Amino acid sequence: MKPKFILVVGLQKSGTFLLRQLLAESGLVEHPFQEGEGQDFWGNVPSFTPRGFPAGTIYQRSGGEMGHEIGEEDATEEIKNCLLERLGNLDIKSSLIVNKNPYNAVRIPWLRKLFPDSCIVGIVRKPVPNVFSLLKRFTRRQGYRYEPEEGWWGVKPKNWQQLIDNNKVIQCARQWKAINGKLLQDKNLLNLIVSYDQVCSSPLGTVEKILSLIEGKDFKVSVNYPVIQCFDDEYQRGARLLSKKRSPDGSAVLDSSWLQQEKIELQALQETDIALIEEICAPVSEHFFG
Repeated sequence: MKPKFILVVGLQKSGTFLLRQLLAESGLVEHPFQEGEGQDFWGNVPSFTPRGFPAGTIYQRSGGEMGHEIGEEDATEEIKNCLLERLGNLDIKSSLIVNKNPYNAVRIPWLRKLFPDSCIVGIVRKPVPNVFSLLKRFTRRQGYRYEPEEGWWGVKPKNWQQLIDNNKVIQCARQWKAINGKLLQDKNLLNLIVSYDQVCSSPLGTVEKILSLIEGKDFKVSVNYPVIQCFDDEYQRGARLLSKKRSPDGSAVLDSSWLQQEKIELQALQETDIALIEEICAPVSEHFFG
């Protein structure tokens, strides 16, 4: 039986990993991708200028000007058959599998055409904390495998080159606006949109809501999730550069309640920066957060 996809999409640092892990921890959803985001599966290699088939081939066709965006017209039979073959080669035991990939936030029509029965869940984080977290990637940290490239880090919207700025607060705010604006544009193709703070405050409720959508009825999960700490206020006090999903030894974690005190490597945002982010992102953020 062909497994059903739960596709988690959203800008980097918005909680996509957290939501993927919560779904996998339910015991009902499998994450079968050896590389966390399934970059090989989609053809998103190498990051951030892919050449793999199919996504990288499509990226190169426009010389990168379309960014990571892919439209419905590129959901060809060749691509569909390729992805179904790759799906069949995965070691899958469950009827539900989850993949989180930020690049897919700008590919919703493509995904819907390729996998019409999939459950596509978008996650959105408030602009100021999301931008603050993105800024960590422009502060050099020895050993991090994905350094900014051509002045950019993360998912690329169409015409991303025009958003590049020496002031990375401005650039990351523009990126937030563009990626979440595309998510908003395609919202009718999504099964659900959740916010990062909602996922933190109600992890069990979020998972049950997603599974209820798939099952077509109220669905209960017998899992004791750990307390999920919301880090939407870290821009006010500063933070370490290592992601909150990583313990000091670099291993992935779901429970971050151990994090009581951290070394401040990125200083808190200034009031002027906060105002600038809110101004840039307002046309999109007001649709999600009022």
